[in-house]
Amino acid sequence: MGPKPTLAATAASLLAVLAAVHLAVAATAVDDAPLPRLPQHDIPAVFAFGDSTLDTGNNNVLPTMVRADHAPYGREFPGGAPTGRFSDGKLLTDYLVEVLGIKELLPAYRSGAANLTGADLATGVCFASAGSGLDDATATNAGVATFGSQLADFKQLLGKIGARKARKVVKKSVFLVSAATNDMMMNYYMLPSGRSKYTLEQYHDLLIGNLRSYIQACTSWAPGGCWWRGCRRWGASRCS
Repeated sequence: MGPKPTLAATAASLLAVLAAVHLAVAATAVDDAPLPRLPQHDIPAVFAFGDSTLDTGNNNVLPTMVRADHAPYGREFPGGAPTGRFSDGKLLTDYLVEVLGIKELLPAYRSGAANLTGADLATGVCFASAGSGLDDATATNAGVATFGSQLADFKQLLGKIGARKARKVVKKSVFLVSAATNDMMMNYYMLPSGRSKYTLEQYHDLLIGNLRSYIQACTSWAPGGCWWRGCRRWGASRCS
């Protein structure tokens, strides 16, 4: 066996995949041609956490006004109907799983729970909730899923697919996070309570600390203790 990949090498590989997705989408945007598939790889699944940038419909089943399951959303989506994506068509995660050859779309975990098969779960889903952030107060104010509850959903998913498969899937999967924009815009700057509690630097530190805690908490119960492409601890220099 060769040397284990460094964290930097793993990150570079993921950036290369995302860059390839961007180029593929740009190249086919004009004539709506099928997306090219990436060369052979060992990525079995994609999991998305965070906010509206990645939410593929989880808010559809939440008692919140932060929803996109209505017109004019979805006009360019296959079928022309709104799905809960904050877009007129597909999201980055949909293009990513398509280019990787995993599946055509990344389904929402909460809104699609009743119809998701074992294969759906094992090849990736979206846990992101529009309006959410790294500060629980942000999600609570919007009536959406906190980041912690998204991780709880992920833990539930691992239990559904079984420890043996979960260990294999988690070790090599791609995990995407888009968060903190709502924390800054909708919580810190728009609500006086946020600015009264923290300076800007203190709030930045809070968000970064929360993200670190979420990742470390996840490694404590994930099968084999691995997460984020196998990195065992935040800031680890090597991955398993």
